[in-house]
Amino acid sequence: MKVWIFFHVSLEQDHPEKPEILRFLDTAKQMNIDAVILNPLDFELVVDHENNWSAIYNGKELEKPDVIIPRTGSESTYFMLAVMRHFENQGVIIVNAPSAIESVADKLHTQQILAARKLPVPKTILGKFPVDVDLVETQLGFPVIIKTLKGTRGSGVVMCENREQFFDLTEFLNEANPEADFIFQEYIKDSHGRDVRILVVNGKVVAAMERRARDGGFKSNISLGGEALPFLPNNQIKELAVDVANSLNLEIAGIDILFDKNGYKICEANSSPGFQGLETACKINVPEVIFNALMEKYHLTPKPGQPGGFKGFFKKILRPRMAWTKKDKRASA
Repeated sequence: MKVWIFFHVSLEQDHPEKPEILRFLDTAKQMNIDAVILNPLDFELVVDHENNWSAIYNGKELEKPDVIIPRTGSESTYFMLAVMRHFENQGVIIVNAPSAIESVADKLHTQQILAARKLPVPKTILGKFPVDVDLVETQLGFPVIIKTLKGTRGSGVVMCENREQFFDLTEFLNEANPEADFIFQEYIKDSHGRDVRILVVNGKVVAAMERRARDGGFKSNISLGGEALPFLPNNQIKELAVDVANSLNLEIAGIDILFDKNGYKICEANSSPGFQGLETACKINVPEVIFNALMEKYHLTPKPGQPGGFKGFFKKILRPRMAWTKKDKRASA
């Protein structure tokens, strides 16, 4: 099994996801999987109908891998997606597919896809300038959430408590960059400062954690100092997370779910979900789960001499190392 992992930042630089990338490398080595980190921006893209395979990386020809795992998420640029499509069209398995990555990177597009499938999402308005404050107040009320269309790790998200705050902020945004794209979204009071991150791999929920803000704020992201706790998902929330992943064509997905007085609502989906908090809370090796799932689905094997492969995968998934063990009494209602 030969794996390319796409990451768009040099490992010599500090980046919030650098430890997770290194976890993939370490786990691959332990499983005897041939894995390498490549920056998609360093490829030369040559399209030629006469060549069956083309991969020029930093001036060198590379051999065809079995699988590419992009870890670029919402930061994927047009060039990165073009590189992924190039290899997808040459028959390489890409998890997640570039079309799914592109859709999920756009938060409004994600909401549109899920709403069309009657899945519960917060009511959302696409912002435009000048902002119709009356429409926002009538449709969404206050407080209201303002988000950039692309963002990760809690960046580009603010809450306006009232009409005056909202008007002042949108006026500022209009002056700063009238071409910027934003969405306005209803505030889910029952989920203030907490949500649930569900990891879905190949249509199965494999881990879950509740994230809680430590400072009383409304953002619960681990990258912003939030607390990660193991979470026992009931059937309703598990089915919802799987439906979201399937609707967005995500083989690997981090689904963020909000608590609501009438059940749950979908905050957003992530095509390259962070997992440092999840591994700590749930005592799970996320890269191992992903590698094993890929080997099962695509009938791949490690290099000769590897004793494991997919053998014992379900024991690892369903045994007490997961988030929803019987010992865990922090279940959601």
